[in-house]
Amino acid sequence: MKYLFRDTSPQDAPAVAAFLQRIFELAPGDPLVDPRHLRWKCWEPRPDWPGSRGYLLASQDRIVAHGIAVPLLCLDSRRRLRMFHLTDWAADPQSVGSGVILLKRIATMVDAVVVAGGSEIAQRVLPALGFTVCGEITRFARPLRPLRRLKGQKFSLRAGAQAARGLLWSWQAPPARTRGWAASRIAPEQLASAAIPWPRPAQGAAIFERTAEMVAHFLKCPAAQMELYSVAQDGLSRGYFLLAYAPGQARIADFYSCGEDRESWRILIELAVAQARRNPAVAEVVAIGSDPITRQALVDCGFHARGSYPLRLLPARGIEFPSLPVRLHRIDSDAAYLHGGKPEYWA
Repeated sequence: MKYLFRDTSPQDAPAVAAFLQRIFELAPGDPLVDPRHLRWKCWEPRPDWPGSRGYLLASQDRIVAHGIAVPLLCLDSRRRLRMFHLTDWAADPQSVGSGVILLKRIATMVDAVVVAGGSEIAQRVLPALGFTVCGEITRFARPLRPLRRLKGQKFSLRAGAQAARGLLWSWQAPPARTRGWAASRIAPEQLASAAIPWPRPAQGAAIFERTAEMVAHFLKCPAAQMELYSVAQDGLSRGYFLLAYAPGQARIADFYSCGEDRESWRILIELAVAQARRNPAVAEVVAIGSDPITRQALVDCGFHARGSYPLRLLPARGIEFPSLPVRLHRIDSDAAYLHGGKPEYWA
């Protein structure tokens, strides 16, 4: 069967939404297919990916496969690799192989493709396409208001046990020790002039580039309110964190300390937890860790591991990926803002 491959435009929004709604069996009001969210993900200008980030395969004017590229620039001590994480990857079951064709076509535009986790079908397909495991991502959660998870749901023994476990974990969390440190919220209009130390290549991990322009795009997300905070020690800027709010959760979508010592990372996360606690709707704070520093810092702050999943990589021909742990955050995929409009607790 002959397919037409092309990027999408705002005029495609109704057809794309209907396709995703059908394939993923979504309700019409699901945030994934909200017109504002689609526009932000696909067509809102980004400095690191010119033009549309949405792509489709069509057969006789009918969408048979679709995907959205989340742009990434991977940094190590030697170079910058242009990459993307594919989201909203869906294919019509009647058009066998169309999703693979779509992925391969978009992959020709970059040095490598990364996929964090994915559906059971994706986990079976990706190795056959040449993806190899380049790391492991651990999910972490720290309860703040464990009893809030019982609100609005029918009580059950399982729900009661989960709330009791959350109470125990919240009591066991270490006291915050952040003397001399402070977090200050940065408004979008302050980004250009804010003295924030964006991530730079580290000895122990491959990282993804951040700029003020990229973060300005994140702060416009319509699906999850986002807040950026600069972190300073005795008035000197040492890092930042980005919070994203989903139903019942505060997600530490991104965080970075310019010091590679364990203590500065711990303090930065403690400050993120303190800011999340100010929101009375938050029952838990969640984050991911994919390298030794971020994992240990989250444990030091009273977070509990809640499962893990593989990070897979497909490099272009001739591209050798750094043999370092990859420091991936939730903002590097759609995990920072993806939700179904109701709480989905981790703790």
